[in-house]
Amino acid sequence: MTLPNTTNRLVGTVCGLILAGCAPKSATAPAPTPEPTAETRPSPLKAVESFAASVADRGAVLPQSDPWGDDAQQVRYLDQNWGPVETIWYYYADQGSRLIPRDTLLNLERADSTEPFASPETFTRYRYLLQAPTPNNPDGLPVGFARNGDHVGLTCAACHTGQIVYEGTAVRIDGAPSMADFNGLLAELEASLRATLADPEKLARFCEAAELDEAQARLSLQQSLGFFESYNPTFETVPGGYGRLDAIGGIVNQAIRFTSGTGNLVEADAPTSYPLLWDAPRHDYLQWTGFSDNAGPGSLGRNVGEVVGVYGDIQVTGLRSERDNKAGFHSSIEAHNLVDMEETMWKLQSPVWPEDVLPAIDTARAERGAALYAQECASCHALLDRDDSKRRVTAQIIGLEEVGTDPRTALNLADARLPTGVLEGTLTPDGSGVYGSEAPAAEVLGAIIPNILKQNKAAVIRTVANAKRWDMSDKPKQGDHPPDTEDDPFASWRAYKARPLNGAWASAPYLHNGSVPTLYDLLLPVGERPAQFAVGRWSYDPVKVGYVSDGEAPWVLDTSLPGNQNIGHTYGTTLSDEDRWALVEYLKTL
Repeated sequence: MTLPNTTNRLVGTVCGLILAGCAPKSATAPAPTPEPTAETRPSPLKAVESFAASVADRGAVLPQSDPWGDDAQQVRYLDQNWGPVETIWYYYADQGSRLIPRDTLLNLERADSTEPFASPETFTRYRYLLQAPTPNNPDGLPVGFARNGDHVGLTCAACHTGQIVYEGTAVRIDGAPSMADFNGLLAELEASLRATLADPEKLARFCEAAELDEAQARLSLQQSLGFFESYNPTFETVPGGYGRLDAIGGIVNQAIRFTSGTGNLVEADAPTSYPLLWDAPRHDYLQWTGFSDNAGPGSLGRNVGEVVGVYGDIQVTGLRSERDNKAGFHSSIEAHNLVDMEETMWKLQSPVWPEDVLPAIDTARAERGAALYAQECASCHALLDRDDSKRRVTAQIIGLEEVGTDPRTALNLADARLPTGVLEGTLTPDGSGVYGSEAPAAEVLGAIIPNILKQNKAAVIRTVANAKRWDMSDKPKQGDHPPDTEDDPFASWRAYKARPLNGAWASAPYLHNGSVPTLYDLLLPVGERPAQFAVGRWSYDPVKVGYVSDGEAPWVLDTSLPGNQNIGHTYGTTLSDEDRWALVEYLKTL
Protein backbone atom coordinates (compact mmCIF):
# COMPACT_ATOMS: atom_id res chain seq x y z
CA MET A 1 0.00 0.00 0.00
CA THR A 2 1.22 3.44 -0.82
CA LEU A 3 0.30 6.93 -1.90
CA PRO A 4 -0.04 8.59 -5.31
CA ASN A 5 2.89 10.77 -6.32
CA THR A 6 0.61 13.80 -6.59
CA THR A 7 -0.37 13.20 -2.98
CA ASN A 8 3.31 12.86 -2.08
CA ARG A 9 3.99 16.29 -3.55
CA LEU A 10 1.30 17.69 -1.25
CA VAL A 11 2.86 15.77 1.63
CA GLY A 12 6.17 17.40 0.68
CA THR A 13 4.65 20.87 0.71
CA VAL A 14 3.06 20.34 4.11
CA CYS A 15 6.22 18.77 5.49
CA GLY A 16 8.16 21.80 4.28
CA LEU A 17 5.88 23.92 6.44
CA ILE A 18 6.38 21.52 9.35
CA LEU A 19 10.15 21.71 9.00
CA ALA A 20 10.11 25.49 8.72
CA GLY A 21 8.13 25.69 11.95
CA CYS A 22 10.07 23.07 13.91
CA ALA A 23 13.69 23.01 12.82
CA PRO A 24 16.20 25.15 14.72
CA LYS A 25 17.14 28.22 12.72
CA SER A 26 20.77 27.18 12.72
CA ALA A 27 20.04 23.68 11.46
CA THR A 28 21.73 22.62 8.25
CA ALA A 29 20.88 19.66 6.02
CA PRO A 30 23.03 16.58 6.70
CA ALA A 31 25.66 15.90 4.08
CA PRO A 32 24.68 13.11 1.65
CA THR A 33 26.41 9.79 2.32
CA PRO A 34 25.96 6.55 0.40
CA GLU A 35 24.47 4.59 3.30
CA PRO A 36 22.30 5.22 6.35
CA THR A 37 24.04 5.86 9.65
CA ALA A 38 22.82 5.40 13.21
CA GLU A 39 20.30 7.94 14.49
CA THR A 40 20.50 9.57 17.88
CA ARG A 41 17.14 7.99 18.74
CA PRO A 42 17.65 4.72 20.65
CA SER A 43 17.41 1.66 18.44
CA PRO A 44 14.01 -0.04 18.62
CA LEU A 45 15.86 -3.36 18.25
CA LYS A 46 17.44 -3.15 21.72
CA ALA A 47 14.54 -4.86 23.48
CA VAL A 48 14.57 -7.72 20.98
CA GLU A 49 18.33 -8.18 21.37
CA SER A 50 17.78 -9.22 24.98
CA PHE A 51 15.90 -12.39 24.02
CA ALA A 52 16.38 -13.10 20.30
CA ALA A 53 19.36 -15.42 20.78
CA SER A 54 17.25 -17.78 22.89
CA VAL A 55 14.45 -18.05 20.31
CA ALA A 56 14.86 -21.08 18.05
CA ASP A 57 14.35 -20.57 14.29
CA ARG A 58 13.45 -16.90 14.89
CA GLY A 59 10.26 -18.12 16.54
CA ALA A 60 8.93 -19.95 13.46
CA VAL A 61 6.42 -22.72 14.21
CA LEU A 62 5.31 -25.30 11.67
CA PRO A 63 1.71 -26.57 11.59
CA GLN A 64 1.27 -30.07 12.96
CA SER A 65 -0.67 -31.03 9.85
CA ASP A 66 -1.13 -28.89 6.78
CA PRO A 67 -4.64 -29.05 5.25
CA TRP A 68 -3.24 -29.28 1.70
CA GLY A 69 -0.29 -31.52 2.35
CA ASP A 70 2.43 -28.86 2.41
CA ASP A 71 4.00 -30.38 5.51
CA ALA A 72 7.54 -29.58 6.60
CA GLN A 73 9.77 -30.89 9.36
CA GLN A 74 12.29 -28.04 9.55
CA VAL A 75 12.52 -24.28 8.94
CA ARG A 76 15.29 -22.44 7.12
CA TYR A 77 15.98 -18.74 6.89
CA LEU A 78 18.15 -17.48 4.04
CA ASP A 79 20.99 -14.97 4.23
CA GLN A 80 19.24 -11.66 3.52
CA ASN A 81 21.45 -9.47 5.74
CA TRP A 82 18.89 -9.65 8.55
CA GLY A 83 19.51 -11.64 11.70
CA PRO A 84 16.98 -12.91 14.25
CA VAL A 85 16.79 -9.47 15.89
CA GLU A 86 15.64 -7.65 12.74
CA THR A 87 13.24 -10.43 11.76
CA ILE A 88 11.55 -10.80 15.15
CA TRP A 89 11.27 -7.03 15.60
CA TYR A 90 9.84 -6.52 12.10
CA TYR A 91 7.17 -9.17 12.61
CA TYR A 92 5.61 -7.40 15.61
CA ALA A 93 6.55 -3.71 15.42
CA ASP A 94 3.34 -1.82 16.18
CA GLN A 95 2.50 0.65 13.41
CA GLY A 96 -0.85 1.77 14.81
CA SER A 97 -3.24 -0.68 13.16
CA ARG A 98 -6.39 -1.46 15.19
CA LEU A 99 -8.29 -4.25 13.47
CA ILE A 100 -10.14 -5.82 16.39
CA PRO A 101 -10.11 -5.78 20.21
CA ARG A 102 -7.53 -8.23 21.54
CA ASP A 103 -10.03 -9.82 23.94
CA THR A 104 -12.41 -10.45 21.04
CA LEU A 105 -9.81 -12.06 18.80
CA LEU A 106 -8.37 -14.30 21.51
CA ASN A 107 -11.68 -15.46 23.04
CA LEU A 108 -13.94 -15.77 20.01
CA GLU A 109 -15.03 -19.23 18.88
CA ARG A 110 -15.31 -20.33 15.28
CA ALA A 111 -18.81 -19.97 13.90
CA ASP A 112 -19.38 -23.70 13.40
CA SER A 113 -17.70 -25.13 16.52
CA THR A 114 -16.49 -24.42 20.03
CA GLU A 115 -12.88 -24.33 18.78
CA PRO A 116 -11.12 -20.98 19.21
CA PHE A 117 -11.04 -18.74 16.17
CA ALA A 118 -7.45 -17.65 16.86
CA SER A 119 -6.00 -21.13 16.47
CA PRO A 120 -3.07 -22.53 14.50
CA GLU A 121 -5.59 -24.39 12.34
CA THR A 122 -7.46 -21.22 11.36
CA PHE A 123 -4.36 -19.19 10.63
CA THR A 124 -2.69 -22.01 8.68
CA ARG A 125 -5.79 -22.50 6.55
CA TYR A 126 -5.55 -18.86 5.48
CA ARG A 127 -1.78 -19.15 5.07
CA TYR A 128 -0.57 -16.98 7.90
CA LEU A 129 2.77 -18.06 9.30
CA LEU A 130 2.75 -19.41 12.85
CA GLN A 131 5.10 -18.07 15.51
CA ALA A 132 5.96 -19.03 19.07
CA PRO A 133 5.19 -16.61 21.91
CA THR A 134 7.98 -14.10 22.58
CA PRO A 135 8.14 -11.01 24.79
CA ASN A 136 7.06 -8.86 21.83
CA ASN A 137 4.40 -11.41 20.83
CA PRO A 138 3.10 -12.75 24.17
CA ASP A 139 -0.10 -14.16 22.66
CA GLY A 140 1.73 -16.30 20.10
CA LEU A 141 -0.04 -14.64 17.16
CA PRO A 142 1.08 -15.28 13.56
CA VAL A 143 3.61 -13.18 11.70
CA GLY A 144 2.33 -9.63 11.31
CA PHE A 145 -0.44 -9.57 13.95
CA ALA A 146 0.71 -7.00 16.53
CA ARG A 147 -0.79 -5.47 19.65
CA ASN A 148 -1.75 -1.82 19.75
CA GLY A 149 -2.98 -1.13 23.26
CA ASP A 150 -6.15 -3.17 23.78
CA HIS A 151 -6.42 -4.00 20.07
CA VAL A 152 -4.67 -6.26 17.58
CA GLY A 153 -3.75 -4.93 14.16
CA LEU A 154 -1.45 -5.72 11.27
CA THR A 155 2.15 -4.93 10.45
CA CYS A 156 3.86 -4.97 7.05
CA ALA A 157 5.09 -8.48 7.80
CA ALA A 158 1.61 -10.03 7.57
CA CYS A 159 1.56 -9.43 3.81
CA HIS A 160 5.29 -9.33 3.11
CA THR A 161 6.77 -12.50 4.60
CA GLY A 162 6.86 -15.51 2.30
CA GLN A 163 7.37 -19.23 2.69
CA ILE A 164 8.09 -22.06 0.28
CA VAL A 165 8.08 -25.76 1.14
CA TYR A 166 10.22 -28.30 -0.68
CA GLU A 167 10.83 -31.92 0.34
CA GLY A 168 10.10 -31.34 4.01
CA THR A 169 11.91 -28.02 4.43
CA ALA A 170 10.07 -24.73 4.88
CA VAL A 171 12.06 -21.70 3.73
CA ARG A 172 10.97 -18.41 5.29
CA ILE A 173 11.78 -15.37 3.16
CA ASP A 174 11.60 -11.92 4.75
CA GLY A 175 10.10 -9.28 2.48
CA ALA A 176 8.66 -11.83 0.05
CA PRO A 177 4.96 -11.82 -0.89
CA SER A 178 2.73 -13.67 1.54
CA MET A 179 0.34 -16.35 0.32
CA ALA A 180 -2.27 -15.18 2.84
CA ASP A 181 -6.00 -14.97 2.08
CA PHE A 182 -6.82 -11.87 4.09
CA ASN A 183 -10.33 -11.46 2.73
CA GLY A 184 -11.10 -15.08 3.56
CA LEU A 185 -9.87 -14.64 7.14
CA LEU A 186 -12.02 -11.53 7.63
CA ALA A 187 -15.09 -13.25 6.17
CA GLU A 188 -14.73 -16.08 8.68
CA LEU A 189 -14.14 -13.55 11.44
CA GLU A 190 -17.41 -11.84 10.50
CA ALA A 191 -19.25 -15.17 10.58
CA SER A 192 -17.83 -15.95 14.04
CA LEU A 193 -18.88 -12.58 15.42
CA ARG A 194 -22.40 -13.01 14.06
CA ALA A 195 -22.70 -16.57 15.41
CA THR A 196 -21.55 -15.49 18.89
CA LEU A 197 -24.14 -12.72 19.06
CA ALA A 198 -26.88 -15.09 17.89
CA ASP A 199 -26.08 -18.09 20.14
CA PRO A 200 -26.63 -17.56 23.90
CA GLU A 201 -24.28 -20.40 24.80
CA LYS A 202 -21.48 -19.06 22.62
CA LEU A 203 -22.03 -15.60 24.02
CA ALA A 204 -21.93 -16.91 27.61
CA ARG A 205 -18.64 -18.72 26.97
CA PHE A 206 -17.20 -15.58 25.34
CA CYS A 207 -18.23 -13.43 28.32
CA GLU A 208 -16.59 -15.83 30.75
CA ALA A 209 -13.36 -16.11 28.75
CA ALA A 210 -13.08 -12.37 28.10
CA GLU A 211 -14.20 -11.46 31.64
CA LEU A 212 -16.95 -9.15 30.33
CA ASP A 213 -20.57 -8.84 31.31
CA GLU A 214 -23.14 -9.49 28.60
CA ALA A 215 -23.84 -5.83 27.88
CA GLN A 216 -20.13 -5.05 27.45
CA ALA A 217 -19.61 -8.11 25.29
CA ARG A 218 -22.57 -7.37 23.03
CA LEU A 219 -21.48 -3.77 22.49
CA SER A 220 -17.92 -4.76 21.61
CA LEU A 221 -18.97 -7.63 19.34
CA GLN A 222 -21.59 -5.51 17.55
CA GLN A 223 -19.10 -2.73 16.91
CA SER A 224 -16.65 -5.17 15.32
CA LEU A 225 -19.41 -6.91 13.37
CA GLY A 226 -20.68 -3.59 12.01
CA PHE A 227 -17.24 -2.82 10.61
CA PHE A 228 -16.84 -6.20 8.88
CA GLU A 229 -20.38 -6.15 7.51
CA SER A 230 -19.62 -2.92 5.66
CA TYR A 231 -15.98 -3.74 4.79
CA ASN A 232 -16.08 -7.33 3.54
CA PRO A 233 -18.68 -6.99 0.74
CA THR A 234 -16.57 -4.41 -1.10
CA PHE A 235 -14.12 -7.20 -2.01
CA GLU A 236 -16.66 -9.70 -3.35
CA THR A 237 -16.94 -8.76 -7.05
CA VAL A 238 -13.42 -9.96 -7.88
CA PRO A 239 -12.20 -11.97 -4.87
CA GLY A 240 -8.56 -11.64 -3.99
CA GLY A 241 -8.20 -15.17 -2.69
CA TYR A 242 -4.76 -16.38 -1.65
CA GLY A 243 -1.72 -14.17 -2.15
CA ARG A 244 -3.69 -11.13 -3.36
CA LEU A 245 -5.57 -8.11 -2.05
CA ASP A 246 -6.91 -4.89 -3.53
CA ALA A 247 -4.82 -2.89 -1.08
CA ILE A 248 -5.32 0.42 -2.85
CA GLY A 249 -9.07 -0.14 -2.91
CA GLY A 250 -8.85 -0.81 0.81
CA ILE A 251 -7.01 2.47 1.45
CA VAL A 252 -9.54 4.39 -0.64
CA ASN A 253 -12.44 2.85 1.27
CA GLN A 254 -10.90 3.67 4.62
CA ALA A 255 -10.48 7.27 3.44
CA ILE A 256 -14.17 7.26 2.47
CA ARG A 257 -15.12 5.77 5.84
CA PHE A 258 -13.31 8.62 7.63
CA THR A 259 -14.74 11.40 5.44
CA SER A 260 -18.19 10.62 3.98
CA GLY A 261 -19.23 7.33 5.59
CA THR A 262 -19.77 3.69 4.71
CA GLY A 263 -22.67 4.42 2.36
CA ASN A 264 -20.15 5.65 -0.21
CA LEU A 265 -17.73 2.71 -0.18
CA VAL A 266 -16.58 1.56 -3.63
CA GLU A 267 -15.91 -1.88 -5.09
CA ALA A 268 -12.37 -3.02 -4.29
CA ASP A 269 -12.28 -5.12 -7.45
CA ALA A 270 -8.64 -4.98 -8.57
CA PRO A 271 -6.69 -7.43 -6.39
CA THR A 272 -2.92 -7.46 -6.78
CA SER A 273 -0.15 -9.66 -5.47
CA TYR A 274 1.60 -8.41 -2.37
CA PRO A 275 4.74 -6.66 -3.66
CA LEU A 276 8.18 -7.83 -2.54
CA LEU A 277 9.99 -5.43 -0.20
CA TRP A 278 13.73 -5.92 -0.56
CA ASP A 279 15.39 -2.77 -1.95
CA ALA A 280 12.13 -0.83 -1.54
CA PRO A 281 13.81 2.20 0.12
CA ARG A 282 16.33 2.27 -2.76
CA HIS A 283 13.68 2.75 -5.48
CA ASP A 284 12.91 6.18 -6.86
CA TYR A 285 9.26 5.16 -7.42
CA LEU A 286 7.26 2.42 -5.74
CA GLN A 287 4.10 0.34 -6.01
CA TRP A 288 2.71 -1.62 -8.95
CA THR A 289 1.82 1.52 -10.88
CA GLY A 290 4.82 3.56 -9.73
CA PHE A 291 2.75 6.33 -8.19
CA SER A 292 4.76 6.95 -5.02
CA ASP A 293 8.26 8.35 -4.70
CA ASN A 294 10.89 8.01 -2.01
CA ALA A 295 12.16 11.60 -2.09
CA GLY A 296 11.80 13.91 0.89
CA PRO A 297 9.01 12.77 3.21
CA GLY A 298 7.71 10.30 0.61
CA SER A 299 8.55 7.09 2.47
CA LEU A 300 6.73 8.19 5.62
CA GLY A 301 3.72 9.40 3.64
CA ARG A 302 3.62 6.05 1.84
CA ASN A 303 3.78 4.06 5.06
CA VAL A 304 1.22 6.23 6.80
CA GLY A 305 -1.08 5.55 3.85
CA GLU A 306 -0.54 1.83 4.37
CA VAL A 307 -1.63 2.12 8.01
CA VAL A 308 -4.71 4.08 6.93
CA GLY A 309 -5.61 1.06 4.79
CA VAL A 310 -5.01 -1.50 7.54
CA TYR A 311 -7.28 0.01 10.15
CA GLY A 312 -5.37 2.83 11.74
CA ASP A 313 -7.77 4.98 13.74
CA ILE A 314 -7.92 8.46 12.14
CA GLN A 315 -10.00 11.32 13.54
CA VAL A 316 -10.86 13.29 10.39
CA THR A 317 -12.55 16.64 10.98
CA GLY A 318 -13.29 19.72 8.94
CA LEU A 319 -10.44 22.24 9.15
CA ARG A 320 -12.15 25.61 8.99
CA SER A 321 -9.50 27.84 10.51
CA GLU A 322 -5.77 28.33 10.27
CA ARG A 323 -5.44 27.06 13.83
CA ASP A 324 -7.33 23.84 13.01
CA ASN A 325 -5.24 23.40 9.89
CA LYS A 326 -2.01 23.59 11.85
CA ALA A 327 -3.25 21.02 14.34
CA GLY A 328 -4.05 18.32 11.79
CA PHE A 329 -5.69 14.97 12.59
CA HIS A 330 -5.22 12.80 15.65
CA SER A 331 -4.51 9.16 14.82
CA SER A 332 -3.31 5.87 16.29
CA ILE A 333 -0.40 5.77 13.83
CA GLU A 334 3.01 5.04 15.35
CA ALA A 335 5.03 7.24 13.01
CA HIS A 336 8.44 6.66 14.62
CA ASN A 337 7.99 2.91 14.26
CA LEU A 338 7.27 3.46 10.56
CA VAL A 339 10.52 5.38 10.20
CA ASP A 340 12.33 2.61 12.07
CA MET A 341 10.83 0.01 9.73
CA GLU A 342 12.03 1.90 6.68
CA GLU A 343 15.52 2.24 8.14
CA THR A 344 15.65 -1.48 8.91
CA MET A 345 14.48 -2.26 5.38
CA TRP A 346 17.61 -0.58 3.98
CA LYS A 347 19.59 -3.61 5.19
CA LEU A 348 17.35 -6.28 3.66
CA GLN A 349 18.77 -8.09 0.62
CA SER A 350 17.02 -10.24 -1.93
CA PRO A 351 17.21 -14.01 -1.33
CA VAL A 352 19.59 -16.23 -3.28
CA TRP A 353 18.35 -19.54 -4.71
CA PRO A 354 19.21 -22.07 -1.93
CA GLU A 355 20.93 -24.96 -3.69
CA ASP A 356 21.16 -26.88 -0.42
CA VAL A 357 17.32 -27.01 -0.38
CA LEU A 358 16.26 -26.71 -4.03
CA PRO A 359 17.82 -28.51 -7.02
CA ALA A 360 21.12 -27.02 -8.20
CA ILE A 361 21.02 -24.51 -11.03
CA ASP A 362 22.13 -25.81 -14.43
CA THR A 363 24.98 -23.35 -14.97
CA ALA A 364 25.44 -24.08 -18.69
CA ARG A 365 21.75 -23.53 -19.39
CA ALA A 366 21.72 -20.42 -17.18
CA GLU A 367 24.68 -18.96 -19.08
CA ARG A 368 22.73 -19.30 -22.29
CA GLY A 369 19.75 -17.70 -20.58
CA ALA A 370 21.86 -14.69 -19.58
CA ALA A 371 22.22 -13.68 -23.22
CA LEU A 372 18.48 -14.10 -23.74
CA TYR A 373 17.79 -11.92 -20.68
CA ALA A 374 19.93 -9.14 -22.12
CA GLN A 375 17.98 -9.44 -25.36
CA GLU A 376 14.42 -9.78 -24.01
CA CYS A 377 14.27 -8.35 -20.48
CA ALA A 378 17.11 -6.04 -19.46
CA SER A 379 15.75 -2.85 -21.05
CA CYS A 380 12.97 -2.79 -18.42
CA HIS A 381 14.34 -5.08 -15.69
CA ALA A 382 17.87 -3.82 -15.06
CA LEU A 383 20.34 -6.12 -13.33
CA LEU A 384 21.12 -5.24 -9.73
CA ASP A 385 23.97 -6.39 -7.51
CA ARG A 386 22.41 -7.32 -4.15
CA ASP A 387 25.80 -6.91 -2.45
CA ASP A 388 26.43 -3.36 -3.67
CA SER A 389 25.77 -1.08 -0.69
CA LYS A 390 25.33 1.89 -3.05
CA ARG A 391 22.72 0.22 -5.23
CA ARG A 392 19.74 2.34 -6.29
CA VAL A 393 16.77 1.47 -8.49
CA THR A 394 15.47 3.66 -11.29
CA ALA A 395 12.03 2.29 -12.01
CA GLN A 396 10.76 1.95 -15.55
CA ILE A 397 7.11 3.01 -15.70
CA ILE A 398 5.45 1.46 -18.76
CA GLY A 399 2.10 2.65 -20.12
CA LEU A 400 -0.92 0.35 -20.35
CA GLU A 401 -0.93 0.31 -24.14
CA GLU A 402 2.68 -0.84 -24.24
CA VAL A 403 2.70 -3.46 -21.48
CA GLY A 404 -0.82 -4.69 -22.27
CA THR A 405 -1.58 -6.25 -18.88
CA ASP A 406 -4.95 -6.08 -17.11
CA PRO A 407 -5.67 -2.34 -16.75
CA ARG A 408 -8.13 -2.31 -13.85
CA THR A 409 -5.65 -1.68 -11.03
CA ALA A 410 -4.18 1.34 -12.79
CA LEU A 411 -7.48 2.77 -13.99
CA ASN A 412 -9.31 2.41 -10.68
CA LEU A 413 -7.02 4.84 -8.92
CA ALA A 414 -6.29 7.15 -11.84
CA ASP A 415 -9.98 7.71 -12.58
CA ALA A 416 -11.57 7.52 -9.11
CA ARG A 417 -13.49 10.52 -7.76
CA LEU A 418 -14.84 10.49 -4.22
CA PRO A 419 -17.24 12.57 -2.14
CA THR A 420 -15.33 14.77 0.28
CA GLY A 421 -17.86 14.54 3.12
CA VAL A 422 -16.68 16.37 6.23
CA LEU A 423 -13.87 17.96 4.20
CA GLU A 424 -16.23 19.89 1.95
CA GLY A 425 -15.64 23.62 2.34
CA THR A 426 -12.60 23.14 4.56
CA LEU A 427 -9.01 24.18 3.96
CA THR A 428 -6.56 22.03 2.03
CA PRO A 429 -3.59 20.90 4.17
CA ASP A 430 -1.32 23.64 2.85
CA GLY A 431 -4.03 26.26 3.35
CA SER A 432 -4.09 27.29 -0.32
CA GLY A 433 -7.72 26.40 -1.08
CA VAL A 434 -10.88 24.62 -0.01
CA TYR A 435 -12.44 21.30 -0.93
CA GLY A 436 -15.54 21.02 -3.07
CA SER A 437 -18.16 18.29 -2.73
CA GLU A 438 -16.12 15.80 -4.78
CA ALA A 439 -12.44 15.30 -5.55
CA PRO A 440 -10.06 12.80 -7.14
CA ALA A 441 -9.14 9.95 -4.81
CA ALA A 442 -5.59 11.26 -4.60
CA GLU A 443 -6.80 14.60 -3.27
CA VAL A 444 -8.97 12.97 -0.61
CA LEU A 445 -5.97 10.92 0.48
CA GLY A 446 -3.95 14.11 0.21
CA ALA A 447 -6.22 15.66 2.81
CA ILE A 448 -5.73 12.82 5.28
CA ILE A 449 -2.05 11.87 5.12
CA PRO A 450 -0.47 15.35 5.52
CA ASN A 451 -2.82 16.18 8.36
CA ILE A 452 -1.74 13.02 10.18
CA LEU A 453 1.88 14.05 9.69
CA LYS A 454 1.23 17.44 11.30
CA GLN A 455 0.91 15.61 14.62
CA ASN A 456 4.09 13.62 13.97
CA LYS A 457 6.60 16.40 13.34
CA ALA A 458 9.66 14.63 14.78
CA ALA A 459 9.07 11.59 12.54
CA VAL A 460 8.74 13.90 9.52
CA ILE A 461 12.06 15.56 10.36
CA ARG A 462 13.76 12.16 10.67
CA THR A 463 12.33 11.04 7.32
CA VAL A 464 13.42 14.15 5.41
CA ALA A 465 16.88 13.99 6.99
CA ASN A 466 17.21 10.33 5.99
CA ALA A 467 16.19 11.06 2.40
CA LYS A 468 18.86 13.74 2.16
CA ARG A 469 21.45 11.57 3.86
CA TRP A 470 20.80 8.71 1.46
CA ASP A 471 20.54 11.02 -1.54
CA MET A 472 16.94 10.08 -2.37
CA SER A 473 16.10 13.19 -4.37
CA ASP A 474 13.04 14.04 -6.45
CA LYS A 475 13.44 12.68 -9.99
CA PRO A 476 11.19 12.49 -13.04
CA LYS A 477 9.65 9.13 -13.84
CA GLN A 478 11.48 7.04 -16.43
CA GLY A 479 9.97 4.71 -19.03
CA ASP A 480 7.40 4.69 -21.78
CA HIS A 481 4.39 6.11 -19.95
CA PRO A 482 1.85 8.86 -20.70
CA PRO A 483 2.93 12.30 -19.41
CA ASP A 484 0.93 14.10 -16.74
CA THR A 485 -0.69 17.27 -18.02
CA GLU A 486 -2.76 20.08 -16.57
CA ASP A 487 -5.85 18.54 -18.15
CA ASP A 488 -4.92 15.00 -17.07
CA PRO A 489 -2.71 15.22 -13.96
CA PHE A 490 -2.90 11.48 -13.34
CA ALA A 491 -2.02 10.23 -16.85
CA SER A 492 1.23 8.62 -15.73
CA TRP A 493 -0.70 6.42 -13.30
CA ARG A 494 -2.16 4.53 -16.25
CA ALA A 495 0.95 2.40 -16.30
CA TYR A 496 2.76 -0.40 -14.50
CA LYS A 497 6.21 -0.44 -13.02
CA ALA A 498 9.09 -2.72 -14.03
CA ARG A 499 11.72 -3.40 -11.39
CA PRO A 500 14.93 -5.46 -11.17
CA LEU A 501 14.20 -9.18 -10.94
CA ASN A 502 16.64 -10.10 -8.17
CA GLY A 503 14.81 -12.63 -6.00
CA ALA A 504 11.94 -12.93 -8.49
CA TRP A 505 12.07 -16.70 -8.06
CA ALA A 506 10.58 -16.14 -4.57
CA SER A 507 7.71 -13.87 -5.65
CA ALA A 508 5.22 -16.10 -7.52
CA PRO A 509 2.55 -15.82 -8.89
CA TYR A 510 3.49 -13.28 -11.55
CA LEU A 511 2.26 -10.06 -13.17
CA HIS A 512 0.87 -7.36 -10.91
CA ASN A 513 -2.39 -9.25 -10.38
CA GLY A 514 -0.84 -12.68 -9.79
CA SER A 515 -2.55 -14.06 -12.90
CA VAL A 516 0.34 -16.29 -14.09
CA PRO A 517 1.50 -19.10 -11.77
CA THR A 518 5.14 -19.62 -12.82
CA LEU A 519 8.00 -17.94 -14.65
CA TYR A 520 7.80 -20.56 -17.38
CA ASP A 521 4.09 -19.83 -17.91
CA LEU A 522 4.87 -16.12 -18.16
CA LEU A 523 7.07 -16.80 -21.18
CA LEU A 524 4.27 -18.64 -23.02
CA PRO A 525 2.05 -16.86 -25.55
CA VAL A 526 -1.00 -15.41 -23.80
CA GLY A 527 -3.37 -18.02 -25.25
CA GLU A 528 -1.23 -20.83 -23.81
CA ARG A 529 -1.02 -19.50 -20.26
CA PRO A 530 -3.20 -21.33 -17.72
CA ALA A 531 -6.73 -19.91 -17.78
CA GLN A 532 -7.40 -21.23 -14.28
CA PHE A 533 -5.02 -22.52 -11.63
CA ALA A 534 -4.92 -23.29 -7.92
CA VAL A 535 -3.45 -20.72 -5.54
CA GLY A 536 -2.58 -21.04 -1.88
CA ARG A 537 -0.11 -23.92 -1.75
CA TRP A 538 3.29 -23.50 -0.14
CA SER A 539 4.77 -26.45 -2.04
CA TYR A 540 7.29 -25.15 -4.55
CA ASP A 541 7.89 -26.11 -8.19
CA PRO A 542 11.63 -25.49 -8.81
CA VAL A 543 11.38 -26.43 -12.49
CA LYS A 544 8.80 -23.96 -13.76
CA VAL A 545 9.62 -21.65 -10.78
CA GLY A 546 6.53 -20.92 -8.75
CA TYR A 547 4.14 -22.64 -6.38
CA VAL A 548 2.47 -25.95 -7.20
CA SER A 549 -0.77 -24.90 -8.91
CA ASP A 550 -2.53 -28.00 -10.20
CA GLY A 551 -5.90 -29.17 -8.86
CA GLU A 552 -8.53 -26.93 -7.27
CA ALA A 553 -7.35 -26.47 -3.68
CA PRO A 554 -7.29 -24.33 -1.74
CA TRP A 555 -8.66 -21.75 -4.22
CA VAL A 556 -8.88 -21.34 -7.99
CA LEU A 557 -7.95 -18.10 -9.73
CA ASP A 558 -10.11 -17.50 -12.82
CA THR A 559 -8.32 -15.28 -15.34
CA SER A 560 -11.51 -14.63 -17.32
CA LEU A 561 -12.69 -12.10 -14.72
CA PRO A 562 -11.90 -8.41 -15.33
CA GLY A 563 -9.06 -7.57 -12.98
CA ASN A 564 -7.73 -11.14 -13.18
CA GLN A 565 -6.76 -11.22 -16.86
CA ASN A 566 -3.42 -12.85 -17.71
CA ILE A 567 -2.96 -10.76 -20.86
CA GLY A 568 -0.01 -8.63 -21.92
CA HIS A 569 3.68 -8.69 -21.03
CA THR A 570 4.42 -10.61 -24.22
CA TYR A 571 8.18 -10.10 -23.98
CA GLY A 572 10.04 -13.34 -24.56
CA THR A 573 6.90 -15.22 -25.60
CA THR A 574 8.18 -15.94 -29.12
CA LEU A 575 11.24 -17.83 -27.89
CA SER A 576 11.68 -21.50 -28.67
CA ASP A 577 10.84 -23.84 -25.81
CA GLU A 578 14.52 -24.61 -25.32
CA ASP A 579 15.25 -20.90 -24.99
CA ARG A 580 12.36 -20.46 -22.55
CA TRP A 581 13.86 -23.06 -20.25
CA ALA A 582 17.28 -21.40 -20.53
CA LEU A 583 15.83 -18.02 -19.58
CA VAL A 584 13.96 -19.53 -16.63
CA GLU A 585 17.20 -21.13 -15.44
CA TYR A 586 18.97 -17.78 -15.59
CA LEU A 587 16.20 -16.08 -13.64
CA LYS A 588 16.92 -18.48 -10.78
CA THR A 589 20.39 -16.93 -10.47
CA LEU A 590 19.15 -13.37 -9.87
